Amino acid sequence: MKKYIVKTVMIGWLAITTTSAQNKISWLRYDDDFTTLKKDTVKKGLDKVKYISLGNNNNNNISFGGEFRDQLQYYDNLNFGDVPPTYAKTDVFQHLRRIMIHTNIELGNHFRFFMQLNHTSRDFNDNPVTPEIDENQLSLHQAFGELKLTHWNFRLGQQEIFYGNHRLITFREGPNTRQAFDGLIVKRKFKNGTLDFFVISKVISKQYVFDDESMHDGLLGIYGTQFYANHKLGLDYYLVNFQSRNRMYNYQAGYENRQTGGIRFFSNLKTVNFEFEGAYQTGTFNDLTIAAYTVLADINLSVFPSKKGVIGFAANIASGDKDNTDDKLNTYNLLYAKPAYGLVAPIGATNMVSLSPYLKINPIQKLNVLAQVFFLGRNSNQDGTYSPGMVQNRPTPNAFLASDKKTLGQLYVMETTYQQTKKLSLSLDTSYFKAGSYPKATGNGADILYLSLKSTFRF
Repeated sequence: MKKYIVKTVMIGWLAITTTSAQNKISWLRYDDDFTTLKKDTVKKGLDKVKYISLGNNNNNNISFGGEFRDQLQYYDNLNFGDVPPTYAKTDVFQHLRRIMIHTNIELGNHFRFFMQLNHTSRDFNDNPVTPEIDENQLSLHQAFGELKLTHWNFRLGQQEIFYGNHRLITFREGPNTRQAFDGLIVKRKFKNGTLDFFVISKVISKQYVFDDESMHDGLLGIYGTQFYANHKLGLDYYLVNFQSRNRMYNYQAGYENRQTGGIRFFSNLKTVNFEFEGAYQTGTFNDLTIAAYTVLADINLSVFPSKKGVIGFAANIASGDKDNTDDKLNTYNLLYAKPAYGLVAPIGATNMVSLSPYLKINPIQKLNVLAQVFFLGRNSNQDGTYSPGMVQNRPTPNAFLASDKKTLGQLYVMETTYQQTKKLSLSLDTSYFKAGSYPKATGNGADILYLSLKSTFRF
């Protein structure tokens, strides 16, 4: 069973900083900003590994950084109690470890080389390992060269990427093993925006030492962002071509040539904010014509200013196949998006109708809390449900179209993060998935309980 799961949290909400308030650790570590240390002659602690001069030229330097993450997870009724025969149990306790070390070499003002090693492991769970998620003993996770000019950046090699709100391409922060891509990205910078051109292929994470693979799928496209009204309003737009022989729809394999075009309109206002995103897909899968879509709306309101409270409501609809006997395929392909519904169950936002109220608040200093409820159902009863990695996992092949039920159930989520120091954070998360009529009609349909305790140290 593929467990393409990831923590569903608005990543921009969590600010990770270093020893100086002016230094920033980014989720994409090649975007770290430690420029305030460049001229600091008295560095302390781990700041000493930043901007180590190479020779007499201060513009030639090398920096080091890393991350150590430990996580304890518990699942009661993994995947609604439905697992493959190779699995020993559905009640799972496991320990996950992630170690990532990177170096950034700057040669002058225009060229740099970035490299990152990754180690992930899983203990105390007798079920088979899923390397894409659980364990990669040692890999060269990122390695690229970058040419930086005034208005252009050229980045070639293996790298993490994300765009917008992670609904097209993401690096997957939640799972033990993060996601990377091979390829070329050309970025054009404007006064109030950027435009990226990319040709990439997802890296396939393997379990053992330096055995990752790539160049199985292809992704070619553009992604642009334009800001208006002094960055209070923003517009993303994208057009992407995806080619693959590795994905199946209604358990049928084939060659996929799919185009995705979409826009995202969002705000950064003081009191009321919004996000609207829509995408449409065309192309072919074998001899089928693709016609698929997704639409999302999210509106939220700032409350309790002293506690930085936000209350909001989100709704999402994504198409599923309407009729498996016609000449069309209506299943929306998530490409490499973030899993929308968290770590509790391997469910992706395709063939889906989702309604979700939520609350975010800082009840005390350093503590962030997210409380959210998802009401989930299938859009079409002529199509199944898919994991965030687009692996169909319900119903089973021999029971396809055996049920016309649509209700997946209600997912209750509580996520907390305590920023103990500027480098160390602690998280306690819990989710409960109350199974609806569809999981019950296509399997055991047991309710799922998920618990997670995590500590993360970054420098």
